[in-house]
Amino acid sequence: MLHPFMGIKDWDRIGMSVEESAKTLQRIAYVDRQLMRIEAAHMAARPEYEIKGALARLSSQDAEHHDQFRNRIKQLRMSTVAFDKCPDASLNELMQTVLNSANTLCLLTALFDVVKPAQIAAIHAYKGKAQPLVDEPTLHILKHQLIDREEQVDWGREALQYLLQSASDTEKAQAQSWRMYVEQLLAAAGGITGWEERVPVDPSARIVTEPFVMPQVSTRDTRFTSQVVKMQGMNLPDNTEGRFMTMMLSRYYEMSPAEGVAYVHVTTEGKPWHFYRDTARHMWDEVRHSWFGEAALRAKGYDVYQFPNWTGWYDMTAQLFEGTEAYSHLTIAIEKAAMKYPPGKREEWEFCRDIAKDPLMTTFQDFDWADEVVHAGFGQRWMIEDVHGGDARAAQEEAERTVKKRAVYMEAHGDLNKNKPAGSLGGY
Repeated sequence: MLHPFMGIKDWDRIGMSVEESAKTLQRIAYVDRQLMRIEAAHMAARPEYEIKGALARLSSQDAEHHDQFRNRIKQLRMSTVAFDKCPDASLNELMQTVLNSANTLCLLTALFDVVKPAQIAAIHAYKGKAQPLVDEPTLHILKHQLIDREEQVDWGREALQYLLQSASDTEKAQAQSWRMYVEQLLAAAGGITGWEERVPVDPSARIVTEPFVMPQVSTRDTRFTSQVVKMQGMNLPDNTEGRFMTMMLSRYYEMSPAEGVAYVHVTTEGKPWHFYRDTARHMWDEVRHSWFGEAALRAKGYDVYQFPNWTGWYDMTAQLFEGTEAYSHLTIAIEKAAMKYPPGKREEWEFCRDIAKDPLMTTFQDFDWADEVVHAGFGQRWMIEDVHGGDARAAQEEAERTVKKRAVYMEAHGDLNKNKPAGSLGGY
């Protein structure tokens, strides 16, 4: 005889009410939303290159986790208006403190020694208390989220061990004190679920933090030299080989646009939730594109640190553009324009396939093209429809103004025409 209920165990558990379930999920989800923003902010602020890229991925994953909960609570009779409110001032203090982490070691200590493990523990506690038949949709979500969350913590603890190898005793002591303080803030909130005893923070243990501020210039670690004007002085030949190298470098240099999207994500206020979900995904896509280029260069045997690393996109985003201009420049002036054929993204893919005949870069350009279609859709949604009320001409005019502003900015940082490599006129 088959087990009843497809083998679901504890089917006679009383479990939680709809209200208690929704309120608990709201707390877990609130932390996810704050993590999304913290990781985007520090993606731009942290100089360690591999950690910078990883934070973008974490931000996008946490945005998706939050979105899954947001959809589920509507089925649990909680409105999204109620869901979007902070459920506990103590949780808000906890997450604001994590945002204010002074350096990379402190940030990763807070994330991977305290907050994210506490979220995993909260999910297991929820699973142990929920009625498994009535709340199966939530339990299904949590089961699959745990894969992401546990992988995040595994990576984070590996990154922490790497940082600790070169940390001074003073830095290690600072991180340890930070961990203990963040743990106290978590306890003051009753844990992620709010089910635990609330223990007030010891006043003597409080650490005064400087408010986090987005940097005005790009951050890179000491392996890199930075360059505001992309590929200036590289002397690449005006032939197939030169264009192929330019294409690999153009992908590699998309870390700077990723940082620019992080800036837009963190500094833009008052947008609907889906704007932040989309920009978190957009940021992660740009990091992936940067990794496409890095992987292609590494596959060809290049030392990726030999090339000046382009930082101009973030710098002009933070220093030059105002209001909606930065996202207009990216999504309308660049990515929407890349849908034209020729040249555009399709032609880049055809070049790699038919002329350069490089299978790996062909795959990278194929998916780069697919992602850019999605990004052009972000521009349609958040620039043309949201900002300009559906007026495509007004959106295009704003985009054209940003192109002119960029040209003036870059000219002030170097000679744009000096040693300009083949194929570098379009795109980022």
